[in-house]
Amino acid sequence: MEEGVHFVGAGDDGNRTAIELSRIYESLGDDFFDEEYDDPQRHLRIHTFPFTEMACFDGGDHSIILAGSVDDPCWQEARKALHESRPYLMATIGIDHERGICPETFQPFPDECLVFPGPSPFDPVEVAQLALQIFFIHTPWNVNSRGSLIGYDLADTKQLFAGKVTKVGKMSSDQDHYRQNFSKFLSENKADLSRAQGILMSFWGRDDVLSIPKANELWEETEHLLMPDAHKAFTFHILPEDGPDFMTTLFLAL
Repeated sequence: MEEGVHFVGAGDDGNRTAIELSRIYESLGDDFFDEEYDDPQRHLRIHTFPFTEMACFDGGDHSIILAGSVDDPCWQEARKALHESRPYLMATIGIDHERGICPETFQPFPDECLVFPGPSPFDPVEVAQLALQIFFIHTPWNVNSRGSLIGYDLADTKQLFAGKVTKVGKMSSDQDHYRQNFSKFLSENKADLSRAQGILMSFWGRDDVLSIPKANELWEETEHLLMPDAHKAFTFHILPEDGPDFMTTLFLAL
């Protein structure tokens, strides 16, 4: 039995995502984990479904990131099979081809967060990057170079999103216009923000662009649009020099 974080790609779209995720993850090399904490148990394990190593998911404190097309029966089969392995939390990314998702169409399992990116033509690189961000968000500062703000972990995500359908929004910007573009992003998502039951806002930027005080300012701007009783959290991440100047990933439990 293995513990840790597993990515599973189901069906054609999920398999292509797994290929891109493996490529991106391998390209990180030694730049992600600090040498002192580079334990194999901490690494992201990447699989495609169906697979022969199903026994490694039985019991334990493992978490799963699953991705596949909502129209592919393999995705639904993988959801059920992986749920039966009793993960601590399963973040299931549903790829939809340009139609958009009606939250009432899908019923998440109690320990599952159903994640639906905005409708767009399928890009396995974008889905792989989203899966990698979910992994980064739950990898602490003291073991990696892009960890979340101290104090946020998988238990927080479970409290915020388990048993819920989650909408994802993303934006990126250059250094000179990130504040204006972030305000525009909030305005575009104002309706969903005002009715969300839970929110996780992840701020990502180069260290010469973004800091914890600046992230706090952006979060304060966001809080004005939220219901007072909504469950709220944000994370803060440093991007490498060759990354975008600034980007934000928004997770909304609707």
